Amino acid sequence: MNDTKSLMHDPYHYEDVPVLRNLLGIKDADELERAEADITYLRCYDIDGMIQSSVFDFVRLLAIHKYIFGDIYEWSGNIRTIPMVKGERVLGGDTVRYSQPDSIERDCATVMKKLNKTDWKMLGIRDTAEHFTKLIAELWQVHPFREGNTRAIITFATQFAEAHGFRMDKTLLKASAAYVRDALVKASDGQYSEFEYLTKIFEDAIRRG
Repeated sequence: MNDTKSLMHDPYHYEDVPVLRNLLGIKDADELERAEADITYLRCYDIDGMIQSSVFDFVRLLAIHKYIFGDIYEWSGNIRTIPMVKGERVLGGDTVRYSQPDSIERDCATVMKKLNKTDWKMLGIRDTAEHFTKLIAELWQVHPFREGNTRAIITFATQFAEAHGFRMDKTLLKASAAYVRDALVKASDGQYSEFEYLTKIFEDAIRRG
């Protein structure tokens, strides 16, 4: 259930079990995964009405994460403090090269500047999907949080898309959550990145939205 693992002893874990410290006091990984899924499903369902700011910046991303995970993790809405790696099946066991903790805010700001400078109204659906894919994958590769990066960043992405005139079908993205995460991994593999998988579902989501 942890979407990343640390390069060192993980201070986010309980001392006696490799499970994320949580406000529910759960020390069983499967039980925590189920509880997290149930709670975050409800949070993601109504989050669009809870984030009132029209600004799409790093502060907004932190607020999204805080809202989704605030009942589960004390550190929700805060950037991670440790380097992260995770062997990925779709990369043959290799890991995405995530941002180091001291560069997270800067790297997020760099991507968001590109997102906000793009004149999205001038792009057709295909070009929008392709460009959006590359920028959202770049943002996801920063991996600002210890857990919950995909949910927070996809929520940020769908809110951004709707505010900029290319609403995405969130139901499709949620129903294809495993595919979306694998596609993000493939699109975040440096010089070997493959964007077509993420572009396909983004384009489908935009057309259905």
